[in-house]
Amino acid sequence: MLANFEIIINAIAAVGVILSVIFLALQIRKNTQAVRASYYDSLNDTNIEFLRQLIEDKVLGKLFEKATLGWNDLGEDDKRTANFLFIQLFRHYENMYYQNKMQVFESWLWDSHRNTLISYFHHDGVQEWWRVRRQTFSDEFRIFLEKSEKPVDAIEMIAELPKK
Repeated sequence: MLANFEIIINAIAAVGVILSVIFLALQIRKNTQAVRASYYDSLNDTNIEFLRQLIEDKVLGKLFEKATLGWNDLGEDDKRTANFLFIQLFRHYENMYYQNKMQVFESWLWDSHRNTLISYFHHDGVQEWWRVRRQTFSDEFRIFLEKSEKPVDAIEMIAELPKK
């Protein structure tokens, strides 16, 4: 009878351990989703902040586009300002590159941002800037960009869009 009692206690303990592991797995999954949601929100805030500065300051927005199309056509002051904008933008994308590598977010999100990043990267002005600033970024990110091909559906600047 004592042996049966021990078997029952061990079975109950085993079930308790299994339930605890299941509960822990569910909590980890829920926490992972919360971390991803927080990162998505942070990513969105960073995108909005970058765009906000270009929208609120029309001169800055035009400068960003002009620099994207032709870095070497800029004067020294405009190059200085555009340099900071490009560093800000490409640091954001470098962060996204590594977050994607660590599988922090779903591939569909990276795919959409990847297309934008590579579209910008292959514009003449960014290529001219990149030649003098490429060492500012990690080797792995540089290699990723430099081996990329311009997307078929590359994003165009406003000045490149057809006039109606």
